[in-house]
Amino acid sequence: MKKIDKNKKTVEAYDKNPQFYAEKFDSYGMRIEDVDRALKLNESGSTKVLELGCGSGRDAQYIISKVGKENYLGTDASEGLIELCRKNVPQGTFHVKDMREVSLQIGGQAYETETFGVIFAFASVLHVNREELADLVEKCHKWLKIGGILYISTKYGEYKEEKITNLGDEKFYYFYRPEDIEKMIPYKFFMVYKNVQDIRGQSWFEVALRKIA
Repeated sequence: MKKIDKNKKTVEAYDKNPQFYAEKFDSYGMRIEDVDRALKLNESGSTKVLELGCGSGRDAQYIISKVGKENYLGTDASEGLIELCRKNVPQGTFHVKDMREVSLQIGGQAYETETFGVIFAFASVLHVNREELADLVEKCHKWLKIGGILYISTKYGEYKEEKITNLGDEKFYYFYRPEDIEKMIPYKFFMVYKNVQDIRGQSWFEVALRKIA
């Protein structure tokens, strides 16, 4: 199966049952501590936030409460989930866009390079393979201002691809370790936070990367 087919199948799975996945995301709880940590670590002077893979808007409402609606932008590849975002968080700005294809032309608006103070990717890069993630990290480096934070949360493990079937639909996942991401960012980011934890029997990790050059 070609790579693009795997990406398409994963998005289609979310689009078929967005409410099911929204309830699943919500059951993990809002990432208040992670949001607060990233905002505190941000030394860029910019309060603008980009959320890549915003899901159904679980964390968007809290982020907006901290930085203001004018400083928040959320994107997700699933049209069904974005519809829920717009319903759940009407004050937010959301666009249907696969994180692999995000550019600084979003929703008809052009954003300059070095715009954002924080970029969040909560449990979204787990659908991105190693080559795609390296490209995405490079893009995030361009979009962040010096001192800004790229905050990633994803499944922990030796790099591999895994296929999971939910409700009869296939989704594809990729496992990483913090050091895998460190290798993608020499001399451009500094890892200012790292945490590995067990969540419902699965190891996850969070890293905060500050743009230094």
